[in-house]
Amino acid sequence: MHQVALERGLAEPLIAQLGPHHRGRVLQHLRELPAQDLWLRFGYAMTDEALRLYVRKLHFSRDAVFGIFDEAAEILALGHLGFDKNASSKTAEFGVSVLPSERRRGLGLRLLRRAAIHARNRGAACLIMTYLPENDALKHLAERAGMQLIPDADEPRAYLSLEPPTAASLMNETFSEVLAAIDLGFRVAGVDTAPHRATSA
Repeated sequence: MHQVALERGLAEPLIAQLGPHHRGRVLQHLRELPAQDLWLRFGYAMTDEALRLYVRKLHFSRDAVFGIFDEAAEILALGHLGFDKNASSKTAEFGVSVLPSERRRGLGLRLLRRAAIHARNRGAACLIMTYLPENDALKHLAERAGMQLIPDADEPRAYLSLEPPTAASLMNETFSEVLAAIDLGFRVAGVDTAPHRATSA
């Protein structure tokens, strides 16, 4: 699994924004994470039923979900950018998970940067990450991204200030996402038409 992605090494990964029709792939990604990773990601033990409920409740029209995909259209890393239900809120919260086999390739940082672009273009002034004190990987990610870390014994946070959107930033994101959607569509179609292979797309 994921052999093609590993062989690509430092090749530019495909990052695409997901929609409701990708719920199956999101669930598959989360099911591949070890229990400890799920604990660090969500802050509590996650049963399979809890994972399925989380995926069912993803609010794609309000929030934004991004995936990094391999050539077989499987999610190697997943980012969830949550926006407050209060329309006047100027903050967005980011959570991320990366498959164990795909770590130390900078995928989490790529997703964070992609999410920051989207949050900026949605009018957010600040991106926030909340993590458990023992989550050294997320703390390191925040440091690499230049975020401001706020230590806390129970719930450390990291903040990234965002610039106001511009016409160029909006156009660049739209163009990039169109290309990503086309690329992902071809990968999904290739998997769906491959003999003896089933997919949840």
